[in-house]
Amino acid sequence: MTLLHHDITFLNFDGSYDHQKRLTSIPHRWIDFLHLRGTSLYCSPEAFHVITRRLRDLPNEGLIFLGSGNYHYAALALLRKIHVPFTLILFDHHTDFNKGQIGTLLSCGSWVRHAVIGIPNLEKVIMIGPNPNRSIPETVKQKVTVIPERRLPAVSPITSLVPTRAIHISIDKDVLAPRYAKTNWDQGNLSIQTLGHMIEVLSQTKETEGIDVCGEWPIRPHEQLNRHIRQWVRKNEYSNRLILKMFHKALHKTAAPSIDEPTGPHLAG
Repeated sequence: MTLLHHDITFLNFDGSYDHQKRLTSIPHRWIDFLHLRGTSLYCSPEAFHVITRRLRDLPNEGLIFLGSGNYHYAALALLRKIHVPFTLILFDHHTDFNKGQIGTLLSCGSWVRHAVIGIPNLEKVIMIGPNPNRSIPETVKQKVTVIPERRLPAVSPITSLVPTRAIHISIDKDVLAPRYAKTNWDQGNLSIQTLGHMIEVLSQTKETEGIDVCGEWPIRPHEQLNRHIRQWVRKNEYSNRLILKMFHKALHKTAAPSIDEPTGPHLAG
């Protein structure tokens, strides 16, 4: 078994990939949401309708980069396209299962709740990285397994928890240690090597419908020349390119590109 789709797509919500030229030098599809209103943190119904419509027209998801963690909810539109029973494998420092502070409005912190409640084909969610909390109601706990970072088992026990043939992998880089990523949320301590190994094994043992990645540092215009922020961007780009390398490897088609780990103070966290 392997990845079912091979395209690479960037969703441009916040301009963060404009500053990752080595990453975006690969052949890819670019979908621009930069001027779509009502998208940061919380997503209005009107904006989500636009996002859903444009992603519905994608013939081939493959690997999709979403931008900063503020837009992780866009993964919900990808999950709704899966027409077979599947399991969501979520790498995240948070459960993203909150009720939200603005009624039932979709947000980056509530999208998994929307998925569990609203997508019949979603049979199981396996969250890797967050600490257990009370945000997961008893009525759906049988569909959700939380594996805290401190109790992370070998990959094979994780694959044994997956009840379906198909999976979708969703990655928020805030699950990574600060050495490997800089996000606008508090972070975990997972290494990029451990993350890459788990992606590789999961994609080889299951039919992977798609992989999405978020967790960029959102750069405001006046910050573009800030030395520290430029270092954070290089750090995120390095991790993104390693994830891309795992994606290529899983395809068994394209030789995985060589990724040179950056050196210097920008890896210091």
